[in-house]
Amino acid sequence: MMKVRRGALLFLFFLAQAVAAQLPESFHSWESRSVRVIAAPQLASAAGNDAAVIREYGFVSAERREFTRQDSRLAVTLWRMQDATGSFGLFTFYRQTGMTAGNAEDLVAMGPNLLLLQRGPYVLEARGATLSLDDVPALVANLPATGGREHLLPVLPAYLPEEDIRPQSQKFLIGPAAFGRLEQRVPASAIGFEAGAEALLAEYSIGGSRARLLLISYPTPQFAASKLRALRDLPAVRRGEDAGNMAVRRTGSLIAFVLDAPELKAAEQLLGRVRYDMNVTWNEYVPGPRDNVADLMLTVFGLAGFVLLFAFVAGLAFGGVRVLAKRFIPIPIFDRPSQMEVIRLNLTDR
Repeated sequence: MMKVRRGALLFLFFLAQAVAAQLPESFHSWESRSVRVIAAPQLASAAGNDAAVIREYGFVSAERREFTRQDSRLAVTLWRMQDATGSFGLFTFYRQTGMTAGNAEDLVAMGPNLLLLQRGPYVLEARGATLSLDDVPALVANLPATGGREHLLPVLPAYLPEEDIRPQSQKFLIGPAAFGRLEQRVPASAIGFEAGAEALLAEYSIGGSRARLLLISYPTPQFAASKLRALRDLPAVRRGEDAGNMAVRRTGSLIAFVLDAPELKAAEQLLGRVRYDMNVTWNEYVPGPRDNVADLMLTVFGLAGFVLLFAFVAGLAFGGVRVLAKRFIPIPIFDRPSQMEVIRLNLTDR
């Protein structure tokens, strides 16, 4: 038992060293004074009230370093999720409306005392002193290159209307913990996250007022239709529709809500701009060469012709050999002897 515990501790130690090597010890005159490796048991103490949200997005591990430069302090946390879907969701959860989007290969959002970066399954969170875009390459220099499925981002944000959207206001949600923190009028238990639903919240400026658009994506259109009936039966949704500041629409497997709209007409217009295209793919069976009757008949005739040609050539060869053998070999080889007994059955004599 002691050997097993010792081996587990060694494994955790080497894993911690591998994770800790992903953030630099110093960059641009910033010096690291402390480092902390965060595993699943330490997540609650490290993230506080955000622990459930981070765990919901697929937490794997994290590293946190405290940097100082003169009197300035900076806390940098590198979160690692299971895939890009979880890291994108955590990136949008921490992103604040109005932040500046960085012009870089990775997703970058910058604001006062906060810098966020998303790359593959990683989310970089820097809080404290204000950083610039020039500081980003030095912070992520040790991040491993990722590719394939680790870089696949969710497709739900592509359905959002771009007109009148408030910059950096999108929140991608895959579970009730994050959804409950951001939306209270529609209960998280009614969304159906346990069945694979994904949600997206975004803010819009309509007629000088702020409205929110909620998109919910379901695995199938049939499931979305059943959820729409259940959602419309919620008291908060019924009151919102009656008051004219909420509108609901389903298109295929997507349900769209407009919340806090100044009037019903504006809500309907925003719903009409949702860019959801339902494409139906119909794959028909294409017959192969074996299923083609014409090809089959041509093959049969070709085989018959080959057999006839082979028989003709073989007959000529056999006849030629007999003639040559009879002419040049004095001993009879193929001919029968002239005198040979024949067994007869005289059945007519009886």
